[in-house]
Amino acid sequence: MKRKLVISACLAVITLTSFGYYVFSHSAYPEVAIVGEWKEVSWVYDRNNVDEKVKQEIGEDERIDIANHLVIHEFENWTFKKNYSIKLHERTGKEHWAKWRLKDRGRILTLLNNDGTTEAYSVESLKKNELVLHFDTDVHARGIVKITLKKVN
Repeated sequence: MKRKLVISACLAVITLTSFGYYVFSHSAYPEVAIVGEWKEVSWVYDRNNVDEKVKQEIGEDERIDIANHLVIHEFENWTFKKNYSIKLHERTGKEHWAKWRLKDRGRILTLLNNDGTTEAYSVESLKKNELVLHFDTDVHARGIVKITLKKVN
């Protein structure tokens, strides 16, 4: 009886260890998944009040007003490097470099600019080919802006 109990306990430990190894070895770490080049495809208001959810497209002029204090307002391609640097590409060819970090288990993206300023974005979704970021704004009306990026390569 005691021998069956020991064998059952060993099998249970082996099964749980194998399952844990499988789950952790096949899960995508956000720091790995975010590396690559991403292209902005849309800016929309996700919410304009705490309780009100909207899906209003943001035009180019309004986008510049909203993100005037952010470095990202001029750039449409973001390249996350493995060494935690990010290259932001402007349409005109101008580039900006910063450092990136994912905090809180990949839920917060911070950009540390060369001038010492820091920008924080909420990572709403990070999939194989889509990255959705949110940030709060109080330009025109208090709300949350949703930036959607598609992976280029």
